[in-house]
Amino acid sequence: MNRDDKPEIDRVGRDKPSGGPAVPVAKTAGETDQSLLFGIVALQMNFITREGLVSSMKAWVLSKQRSLSAILIETGLMLPAHCQMLEPLVAAYIQQYDNDPQRCLAALSSISAIKEELDRIQDPELTVILHRVAESLSSNPVPEGTSQRATKGPGPEIRFRILRPHAKGGLGQVSVALDKELNREVALKEIQKKHLSDSASRERFILEAEITGGLQHPGIVPVYGLGQFPDGSPFYAMRFIRGDSLKEAIKEYHQADRQPRRSPTDRRLEMRKLLGRFIDVCNAMEYAHSRGVLHRDLKPGNIMLGKYGETLVVDWGLAKALGQNEIDSEEQTLIPSSTMSSTGKTQAGSALGTPAYMSPEQAAGKLDELGPETDVYSLGATMYHLLTGRAPFAGKPLDVLKLVKAGEFVRPSQVDAETPPALEAICLKAMSL
Repeated sequence: MNRDDKPEIDRVGRDKPSGGPAVPVAKTAGETDQSLLFGIVALQMNFITREGLVSSMKAWVLSKQRSLSAILIETGLMLPAHCQMLEPLVAAYIQQYDNDPQRCLAALSSISAIKEELDRIQDPELTVILHRVAESLSSNPVPEGTSQRATKGPGPEIRFRILRPHAKGGLGQVSVALDKELNREVALKEIQKKHLSDSASRERFILEAEITGGLQHPGIVPVYGLGQFPDGSPFYAMRFIRGDSLKEAIKEYHQADRQPRRSPTDRRLEMRKLLGRFIDVCNAMEYAHSRGVLHRDLKPGNIMLGKYGETLVVDWGLAKALGQNEIDSEEQTLIPSSTMSSTGKTQAGSALGTPAYMSPEQAAGKLDELGPETDVYSLGATMYHLLTGRAPFAGKPLDVLKLVKAGEFVRPSQVDAETPPALEAICLKAMSL
């Protein structure tokens, strides 16, 4: 048989169709790596159980000409849609580690927890791979300050195990992770790779984590831990909020106005619910100000609404610790240990935030004038969005900044004639120059 007669094998050990009959192909150790990696990742994503992984690996070692994914589907241990979803993810993961499946396996902490069960399969290739991975884990000491902890297994085990990507912003990216100490899902935020070499970005990321973690209030997302990956990149874990943003809730509220069956009473009730959420945000921000902290990027998209009444202010990436209490408070001023160096400080004249919701002093880059009123303005702009269904300003960023500095925007009642006068008065007071 020449090379062209063999079916092509993709990165996860699946036989690709070649147009002719399937031909058994002997699996190499590298393909055993890939099949094991596929199974471990499927386990991490809760697509299969531990028992399912072990039983499918037993079946695979007896019939290595077939792919692990095919066995999982045929035995009903995994849905075809999940296999299709997982295969490109595993391929991308292998590519991230320079096409070295064993490095990928060593990076997956969960392999330590299931190694003994896989060892009992007594397949020579599988045993060699598990031994090599164990040696790799034990030969890499835990860097000081990381989130790893010693276990009784063959090496260190990471407390937070990434399950799936969730969202990405300008500086960081958020994944859903498993907190293995308390067996719960958390949101794990890490700095994007393109910013790792920038010291100012790293400082700002760590400052964000310390400020968020130092603000302990029901309306502010709680932080569970701050640490580093083995490569030195920082991360922090926080509560994973199941729900929508205030922005989405506002959109749904105003879209419902187009439905003929919606009564005025229902509309008022829904508005009262949204206003209750808004008051929760105001209380959370008064607390932050009492600790001497500004958010500087308040907007509907940075307010999360849980399914059970939780209202949480998130994304404190632009937060600033003023170093003094702005409101009489029994709690001390929050002074993070990682205060920004001269390289990480915002330069005067720089406009930070989201233009449509930032205050005039932010738009003008007047950093020495920033105070609690800065966030109050953004609360007013958020309330404007709540009342009208749209942001107070629109257009190109530079044009919006000019309008913000001049205080030129359409009154809420001119956008929506049913805007209650008292609420409009509050909104205009908050957004006054």
